[in-house]
Amino acid sequence: MKNMSGLSSKNILVVGDENPQIHTLEEELKKHGMIIHTSTCDSVNTELIEQKDIHLILLNHLHQRKTCIELLRDLNAAGTSRAIPVFALVHDTEEQIQEVLVLGAADYITPSESTDSVIQKIVVISGDTNTFAGTSDIDISLGEAEVSKTGIRVYVVEDDPLLRNLLSVRFERSSFPCEFNNDGQMAVQAMLSFKPDVILLDLMLPGKSGFEVLKEIKDNPVLSAIPVLIFSNRDSQEDCKQAKDLGAAGFHVKAMTDLAELVEKIESLTQ
Repeated sequence: MKNMSGLSSKNILVVGDENPQIHTLEEELKKHGMIIHTSTCDSVNTELIEQKDIHLILLNHLHQRKTCIELLRDLNAAGTSRAIPVFALVHDTEEQIQEVLVLGAADYITPSESTDSVIQKIVVISGDTNTFAGTSDIDISLGEAEVSKTGIRVYVVEDDPLLRNLLSVRFERSSFPCEFNNDGQMAVQAMLSFKPDVILLDLMLPGKSGFEVLKEIKDNPVLSAIPVLIFSNRDSQEDCKQAKDLGAAGFHVKAMTDLAELVEKIESLTQ
């Protein structure tokens, strides 16, 4: 297998109990040129991270949760020479996912997630998205977005974990605070708490369709004036018309949209 230039020779620290998923991931990361180090949650400290020149931490959070929570808190508070992203392996529950993200994990991994998906997330966090050239459904090039405003709050309803991560990285670089929901069921309620300036909405969602969510937004007096951008792989004229009739401010097809352009469009909607 050809090594990914963005991962080759980088040091990854695997923390916690090993299981078949972690073992498979370690083997794949080695194939991409990463150097694997292992440790337990109670043995990780700033000195170890600096000594091993760690670039990324993979944390098995499935077991020993109390010890691992303490580790995440310590890493979040510690002063290292550079930010060290942490990927946490968690049970696929809203409680555990929110727990590790609030404690500072860069992203999470679930037991059912494919190794390829995890590798892609790691590449994105490592900042080498050029590795994906020609392999993604969307253009994830690192072209700078021409924006003059920061602090634009974006709420994203999207069920694809890789795309959520890509958007998170892009919005962070543009200083756009963002929040994500992976289904349509509780999205509107969460928007009311987040108070977004712009909403980015997929159409094909578990729990409730994007069209249903859009109608809920426009029927809600608190949210109705907030611009909603549809971001979907569906691109039929019927879909575009229905979205417009329901009040969407724009319709972007994922496969035809550069994320820098998307950021620029979001800024334009707040002017």
